[in-house]
Amino acid sequence: MKFTYNWLKQYVDFAWSPQELAEKLTFAGIEVEDVQTLGGKIPEQVVIAQVLSSEKHPNADKLTVARVNDGSMERQIVCGAKNYKVGDKVPLALPGAAMGAGFTIKESKLRGVMSQGMMCSAEELGLPKGEDGLLILPADAPVGKKFAEYVGPGDTVFDIEVTPNRPDWLSVIGIAREIAALTGNPLRLTEVSFTESGDLQASVRVDAADLCPRYTARMIRGVKIGPSPAWLKQALEKVGLRSINNVVDVTNYVLMECGHPLHAFDYNLLRGHRIIVRRAENGERYEAIDDSKHELTSEMLVIADAERAVALAGIMGGKNSEINDATTDVLLEAAYFNPPNIRRTSKRLGLSTDASYRFERGTDIEGLVAATNRAAALIQQLAGGQIARGMIDALAKPVVKCRVSCRYAQVNRLLGVEVPVETVKKIFVGLGMSVTKDEAADCEVEVPTFRVDLEREADLIEEVCRIYGVEKISAAILPGTAQVSAFDAQWDARRRVREVLNALGFHEALNQTMVQEGAAKLQNPLTSEMSALRESLVPGLLQNLRTNVSRHEYNVRLFEIGRVFASDGKETLKLALAATGRRTTGDWERTERIDYFDLKGALEELGVSAEIKEIPAAQARKMDLRDAVYVAELDLPTVIKAEKQFRELPKFPSVVRDMAMVVPEEVRHADVLAAVEKCQSKDLESVELFDIFRGGQIPEGKKSLAYSLTFRADRNLTDAEVNAAHEQMKRQLQQMLPCEIRES
Repeated sequence: MKFTYNWLKQYVDFAWSPQELAEKLTFAGIEVEDVQTLGGKIPEQVVIAQVLSSEKHPNADKLTVARVNDGSMERQIVCGAKNYKVGDKVPLALPGAAMGAGFTIKESKLRGVMSQGMMCSAEELGLPKGEDGLLILPADAPVGKKFAEYVGPGDTVFDIEVTPNRPDWLSVIGIAREIAALTGNPLRLTEVSFTESGDLQASVRVDAADLCPRYTARMIRGVKIGPSPAWLKQALEKVGLRSINNVVDVTNYVLMECGHPLHAFDYNLLRGHRIIVRRAENGERYEAIDDSKHELTSEMLVIADAERAVALAGIMGGKNSEINDATTDVLLEAAYFNPPNIRRTSKRLGLSTDASYRFERGTDIEGLVAATNRAAALIQQLAGGQIARGMIDALAKPVVKCRVSCRYAQVNRLLGVEVPVETVKKIFVGLGMSVTKDEAADCEVEVPTFRVDLEREADLIEEVCRIYGVEKISAAILPGTAQVSAFDAQWDARRRVREVLNALGFHEALNQTMVQEGAAKLQNPLTSEMSALRESLVPGLLQNLRTNVSRHEYNVRLFEIGRVFASDGKETLKLALAATGRRTTGDWERTERIDYFDLKGALEELGVSAEIKEIPAAQARKMDLRDAVYVAELDLPTVIKAEKQFRELPKFPSVVRDMAMVVPEEVRHADVLAAVEKCQSKDLESVELFDIFRGGQIPEGKKSLAYSLTFRADRNLTDAEVNAAHEQMKRQLQQMLPCEIRES
């Protein structure tokens, strides 16, 4: 949403500079994305001139030589622009003018021809860029007048980001209302007055009141279509809108001013002089003003005459009824359309306009009357004509305004500061609410229809916070013990799952919930690649593995926590794991690939069990993976609820002894562990293989296995006790295995 500093000041008084205004808006919750300064430094030597003649430059194909009248004399100007013609009025920079680009205009020869100034484009004067080439001024621009005086003082354009719940900010008046509440100054709305004569000879029928709860129409006869005055053109151009003609420009101006979209029909192009608001027919063809053609469905709303659709409701008018140079009678529409329906239609047809942007967020069902009257008065002022008596108003049911109570003690409790009662009520009134009940402990306010976001007490307290000033709320640690909510407890449980898996070498992945194929289809998908909700986390993890392998990261362990969906839309929270490649816990183990037991061990560490699926290496290679892949998926609540088994930390220290043995190649590590277990050494706590060695002094066909033996008891062990147990184990192993104990 764009608006200008000078436009805003028409509705409310404030003394802030543009930079201060941006800061005040930011603190009030309105995100200012960009601030752009326009004009304000146009040199006095820039005047309005009229082109008297134009000829081709004798020495340059891309240049012309023009004769212009600057109000005091004729001048010769060499120009490279192609968009002007004899009779046009343009800004002319005279010799001595210091331009914003850092150069000064001088009389000089260009390709052998004298040029006594420079005809200017909008950009060269610091104004919003229009069409390429020179800035062509209206025919009534006074020749010889200083251009700075003609365009008025400089201005500043603000571009703000509007959240979906605040459609009232999509208007200059909406922003001015915020400034009024912040400053305490009154909101100053333009007084609307016009004369009415003649009957309104049109009819309106609403066949889809669920999609159009209110439709109004006014009629202006005998208008004269033409260019808009300079002030209107400039107002629109500053906020990025192109001037079309006086009637259409008025509807766009009121759109930006009041925030309510309007549409002007050529009354004489409406067959039967009727308006029918109905659902489109399946397969109905429609051509919009922008020449785009569309096939409609019965879920879409159209504005039709007696025979065909003449507008796509809330989005774009039709080519068959648009205002043109021959228009004399105008039917002016203002309506309220169902926001979700406008949103779905806009996305399905790929048509997004300033109108649809507002309608799909919710416009003001009451404010549309004021917007219509404002537009009718401006059309009569700028295009002439007579406004027919009365306004057609098809209202499905009376508008019921929401009423919300607010406790003053609750305001102070939530904000942590004492806000005076009168200040609270003043803020509500300043924002356009009316106090319907005023008690010592609380008040009740009636919410205006332009505030679709105010539904409960907390919403009102948030308004008090914004306007009173968040900077007035001091940062302090509140006393008391924080309560742990069910949500926090769930979050903590998930965090513990993440910590366990991270410690086991798994990295967390985050994938899109929306996928290309799935049983849970979306009614209004954003793209064809995001047309369904995922049924499993595993496909996303496999794609993550492929991405890693394609970047030569072959040893990958991933997990994801997320929601999956059944065909009926039911959600389930899942945990999925995927692993491929080799173990990297030690250099000597690099040849061992991840297998079933790696995932089994991870699940056991979480205290659960689940089905583990293997994608063999041959099948994995078809998926652009190098090694076998192991995956598991299970319900996260099951993991969270799993009881963890804990044991007390040892009270006495351990004693470690190493042992190396030479065995034939066919002897396995498992065989050694089985033999160690048979030794039944009561103080032996654990056995760990830490080295495998071949070659050197080890005979061919044999290997050396080195083990670390840990001894611990319920008391301090002596070296003599450990040495005796160690020697006894060596003797027993030599009896049970074909081994030779190597001396360390």
